[in-house]
Amino acid sequence: MTSIEDRWLKLAPIRVGWLGMEWRRFEREITLAFDEAIERGVLDRRYEFLYEDDAGLPQGTARGGVEAFHRLVDAGCLAVVGANYTDSAMALAAHANESQVPLISMAGTDAFHGEYCFRMGNGDVGGDPALMVNWLRREGHRRVAVLAPWSPIGEEYFRFFRQECRRNGISVAAVEMTTNATTTDELAAKFRILRDANADALAWLGYGGLVVSGAVREALEKLDWDPPRIMTTAFMQYIWGFEQLEGWVGIDQWCPENPRMHRFHERFVARYGEDPWMWPNAIPGLAYDMAAAVAEALHRATVLTGPGVKEGLERIRFMPAVTGGPNTHIAGGPYDHQMFKGDWLHFGRVRNGALEFAGLYEATEDH
Repeated sequence: MTSIEDRWLKLAPIRVGWLGMEWRRFEREITLAFDEAIERGVLDRRYEFLYEDDAGLPQGTARGGVEAFHRLVDAGCLAVVGANYTDSAMALAAHANESQVPLISMAGTDAFHGEYCFRMGNGDVGGDPALMVNWLRREGHRRVAVLAPWSPIGEEYFRFFRQECRRNGISVAAVEMTTNATTTDELAAKFRILRDANADALAWLGYGGLVVSGAVREALEKLDWDPPRIMTTAFMQYIWGFEQLEGWVGIDQWCPENPRMHRFHERFVARYGEDPWMWPNAIPGLAYDMAAAVAEALHRATVLTGPGVKEGLERIRFMPAVTGGPNTHIAGGPYDHQMFKGDWLHFGRVRNGALEFAGLYEATEDH
């Protein structure tokens, strides 16, 4: 055994925590990012991943998510990645700040913030509505009907959506609310009210549980209603099946114009002999980017502690991303913990049971 190999084995591995049941499905993507970091000399010691499936809300309880986070911290994790839903991220923000262990989340809410809270959003609660209203305006729709699920993220989405409609001269014709318990028949009744408001288009604000269950498609089919329609990044629930989102435009992060996305896919297939799960979709690349950002933060850390890794995240600049459009990059700063920059959100469409790229954001003439 060489002295380098001997030193490598004697060094304790760096522990990184993964909070949420989704991470086991994307273990190959995050492992690829860390293995490549070692191969490139970015990491100079071994790593160990620790998993906790219970991220808390909205499926579980806030207490469950908090306890799972603290188990990862108590086990020595220098960073935790997860709490990817708005509700769970909101519940954990104070605990991350108090523990002084960075929590990197896909959540898009402005309510997840603080010295140790970092966002690599699977969408943005302010940004999604801005793009949605931009699409409505460019497509010539001036009167929109809105379905806004009753939840913390639904309330935040609607506030930004109304703001953007006001700025862009879009009229809100009618608003209906849903909950996770809304039945298909109840949803059809709400769609009937929205249809009868004579709007040009339909907008969905909030989570995608009713989409995944098939209730949205069934309710629209009950009414034989096929309006122009656009959705938040709940659109990326297509990962559970494209057929449930037939006819929808939505905010997406899988962009065939990003060459790094293709190279990631090629390396994944070369290593594992198959496509990522449900490919093409945005989440494998996003999982890879989040892991790669943690590896880069460990490389830049002033010391291998929670505060040191926080500083490492804040020192990342112009790190190329697999996620989003060709100009997407990752960067942070002491007062800038929204890590994605550039064209990281764009438009997708499901048509004939397949995902299509529907273009990048384009400013309207007066914007």
